[in-house]
Amino acid sequence: MIWKTALACGPRTQTNCTVVNDGRYYDLSPLTRFTENYEISINNMTYPKIILNVCHSTIHQYSAICPIKSGACLDDPKNPKRYSSLGEVQKPPFFANGHLKIEYQDGAVCKMENIMTPHIKTTITFICNLKSMESIPEYIGGRNCHYQLIWYTAAACDIETLRNYSITTADKCIVTNPVTNFTYNLQTLMNRDFTVTSASNVKYKFSVCSMLINSTCGTGTGVCNSEHGTSLGQANTNLIWKQGGPYLNYTNGDLCKNEMRRHTLIEFLCGPEGSPDLPLLMEEYPCQTIIHWNTNLVCEKRIKCATDNDDEINLTPLIQSRKNYIIKVNSTEFHINVCRPLIPTQGLTCEHGSAACKVLVTSKNEYVNEISLGFPEESPTLNKDLQTVLRYIGGSQCPENPAKSISSNFIFICNNNNQGLPVYKHYIDCTYVFEWNTSIACGAVMGDWKSPCTIKDSFLSYEYDLSLLYKKQQIHYVKSRQGKEYALNICGGEKYCNGSAICHEGNGYGSLGSVIFDYSRDNIKLKYSNGSKCNNSSYTSEVRFICDLSVSIGTPQLLLESQCSAEFEWYTDVICGKHANSQNTEDVSSSRNLLEQLSPSHVGTVAGVILTVIAVIAALIYFRKPVERTCCRPWTNLFSFRRGTDRVQYCRVDTTEEARLLLDASDPMQCQTDSDDDLLHA
Repeated sequence: MIWKTALACGPRTQTNCTVVNDGRYYDLSPLTRFTENYEISINNMTYPKIILNVCHSTIHQYSAICPIKSGACLDDPKNPKRYSSLGEVQKPPFFANGHLKIEYQDGAVCKMENIMTPHIKTTITFICNLKSMESIPEYIGGRNCHYQLIWYTAAACDIETLRNYSITTADKCIVTNPVTNFTYNLQTLMNRDFTVTSASNVKYKFSVCSMLINSTCGTGTGVCNSEHGTSLGQANTNLIWKQGGPYLNYTNGDLCKNEMRRHTLIEFLCGPEGSPDLPLLMEEYPCQTIIHWNTNLVCEKRIKCATDNDDEINLTPLIQSRKNYIIKVNSTEFHINVCRPLIPTQGLTCEHGSAACKVLVTSKNEYVNEISLGFPEESPTLNKDLQTVLRYIGGSQCPENPAKSISSNFIFICNNNNQGLPVYKHYIDCTYVFEWNTSIACGAVMGDWKSPCTIKDSFLSYEYDLSLLYKKQQIHYVKSRQGKEYALNICGGEKYCNGSAICHEGNGYGSLGSVIFDYSRDNIKLKYSNGSKCNNSSYTSEVRFICDLSVSIGTPQLLLESQCSAEFEWYTDVICGKHANSQNTEDVSSSRNLLEQLSPSHVGTVAGVILTVIAVIAALIYFRKPVERTCCRPWTNLFSFRRGTDRVQYCRVDTTEEARLLLDASDPMQCQTDSDDDLLHA
C-alpha cells in the first residue's frame, strides 16, 4: 500500500528559477516538479540512478527518500546507505562560459583522496533546443565527486527566442507554447467586429486576426477610432506567444506625431473563473493603444489554489473575479489577485498575466511606473512555520540585480478576521513580502453544539444560531429525483424523527457526531451517524451550510445519496459573518451587564468603593517618600506579579496609520515601527 501525503514530506527548499543574461530573460520554472522527480540512469543501467529536481528539493516518494534539501541524490540499493545527497538546492540558475547552469553543492562527504572539494556536487548544463519539450537530462560523467548532466530542452531558450520560434511555427490565428506544446487557437473570434470604450467615452472597433467588417477607417484596418475615422493598426493573423498569454500586434496605422505610425496590442489572458469574458481598453497613448481580453480560449492551465497536504488549506474563496484587491501606501498602490491574473483595469498596463502589480498614482489619479510582481505559476505551499505561502515569480526586472526578476510572497495567517486584506510588510532581495490575516488560512476547525440550536467554533470564537433557519417553517422537505422525500429539522429532530435531524419514512439518518468549520471552503458541516439500522450498518448523513448573502434562509438541496447515506447542501446567509457572534463580544457584553447592575440603590456597595478609593489615595501620599517605600517593599512584593505577555500597546506600525494591538513579552515599552521609506524601499 502506498499513501501519498504531505505529512511524509520533509521541509521543501526552493530557489528562484529565472536569470537574465546579456539582457535576455530565461525561465527554467516549467521544469520544476512538485509531485514526482526526474530519474536519470547511469551508463544505461537500472541502478544506481540519479534522482533529480529543478530549483526545488527532491520530492519524497516510496522509491525516492533522498536527504532533506537535496536537489539531486544517488539511489544505490547496494549501498547500506541507499540514498546519498549529490548536492543541495542553494542558489538560482547562473551563466558560466556562456552556458546556463544549475549547481547543487554541499552533498555527501567526498571519500576520494586528493580532492580539494570536501563534498559531492552536481552541475546541470542546459542547452537550448526548441524541439525538445518533454526531455530529461543525460548523465555525462561523475569524476572527482562532481556529477555532470546535460539537458537539451526548450525551457533553456530565452523568452525572445521562444517568441520568435512560436511566430515561425504559427498558423492562422493559432500559436503554440514552445515550452509546453499547448496550442492557442482564436479562430472562433475571427470575422467579427468588437467594440471597446475608453475612459473618455470614445468608442473603438476592432477585430481578431481579420480586418473590420464595417469600418470608416479604410480597407485592412484591424482597429478603428470610429469617431474620427482613424486607423490604429492594420489587421494580421500573426498570433504571438508570450508568458501570460498570446497577443496580436496590429501595426502600420495612420500617422501620429513625429511621422510615426499608430499601432495596437491586443493581449489575451486566462482570467479567474467567473470573470467577465470581455475585452477592455486598458490604455491609449498618442501612438499606441492597448486592449486586454480575458477569455477561456487561452487557458492553458490554472494553478490549484490550495496546499498539497491532508489538511488542505484552500485559498479559492479569496480569488477575485470582478475587481482586484488594492493596497494603498501613500502614492503607491498594490493591485493583487490570488492564484489568478489581475482583473483587467482601465489604465493599469502591468504586464498582462501578472497576479500582482505595483503602481504609482499621480496627482491626476493616473497610473504610472507599473511593476509586475510576478505570475501565478506555483500553487500555495506550507513554510517551516506551517503557514500558507503563495509565491508569484517572473515579474519585472529587479532594479538592484538585473540578473533576477521581481517576485512576491504572500503569507496567510490564521485569524478570525473573515477574509481580511493583505498588508505590505517589506521588500528584500527582489521580493515583495505581504501578510494576510484571514480565517481562510485556518482550514478545517472542529466546533461544538450548544443547546438549544447554536454551533460554536471554540478556536475562533464564532457562534451561529441555526434556529434562524426555522423562522418560517419547522421542517424543510427535500425531494430526490426518484421522488424520495427527506425531512430536515436541524434544531428539533428529536421531536419529529426519533432523535435524528434528518428523516425519511421513519428512518433516522443519525445523531450529531461532529461540527466542522471549514474556513478554506467557506462552509460548515454537520455530520450525523449511528442512525436507524440499514442492512448491516446504520444510516448516516451530512448537511453542508454554505454562506450566501443573496438568499436569506435559503433551502436545502440533496447533493448525494446512497442506500444508507445522504448529503445535503444548504446555501444560506445564516452562517455568514453578519450573523456570527464572537466570544469576545460576549465578554464585553457581560462586562457591560455587570456595570449596569451597579445602580445608586446599592448604597452599601458604593460606600465601600468610596472608602477604598480614599484608602488608596492616603497610601499614595504616604508612600511618596522613598524611605517609606523602601521599608515596605518586602510586603508589596508579596502582592505583586508581572504578566509581560498581557501588556497591551497601540502603535503606528504601518503607513496606513492603523493602530495595531501588540502583545510583546520581551519589551512591552518598545514598539517597532517601519517608516514609509522602509516600506517602499524598492
